Amino acid sequence: MTKYRPYQEITAQSINVATLMGLFNDLEKRSDNAAALTPVVVFLAFSMESYINSLGAQHLDIWDELERLPWKKKITILHKTVSKSPDWGSPPLQFASQIFKLRDRLAHGKPEIVYGPVLNSEEEAVEVLRNPTIFQPDWYSTINKVWLLESKNKFRTLMVYLGELFDRHESDHLAIAYTGIEELPDKNF
Repeated sequence: MTKYRPYQEITAQSINVATLMGLFNDLEKRSDNAAALTPVVVFLAFSMESYINSLGAQHLDIWDELERLPWKKKITILHKTVSKSPDWGSPPLQFASQIFKLRDRLAHGKPEIVYGPVLNSEEEAVEVLRNPTIFQPDWYSTINKVWLLESKNKFRTLMVYLGELFDRHESDHLAIAYTGIEELPDKNF
């Protein structure tokens, strides 16, 4: 007697994009400060890279050997696969560069000194030290709700752009999983 087993191919892409969309949905509940918004930036980068890896794995048999390359090299390889060259000045790829630069600062950053204002007394200086939002590097202070809301549209544009390299539907990056039913001959049970 033949048996049937349903399956679902889960991807890191589906987990990351679902998490990112949840973070975007909760954006209005978050404080408008970089620390509260940093998880959105991190999942933007995770979602972008996992989609790059998903496309690579689906279209290049040797992707396992390439997966550890830097994101920019992977995008170049995806373009070469379809006989194109990446235009790093285009808005989608500039956005990718911006997000990965932030991600790299967060993941690989080195200590840096951020100075506060020059004050007339030690008491004033102590008071300033109690306000942690004053001491943020310039690159970190760019993270805010307005920028993230704009980033949501830029993210979608980038994902559509990458998918179109391989004639994927504009919603391909939102795919939760691929499903199917496997037919098993009786001898397996």
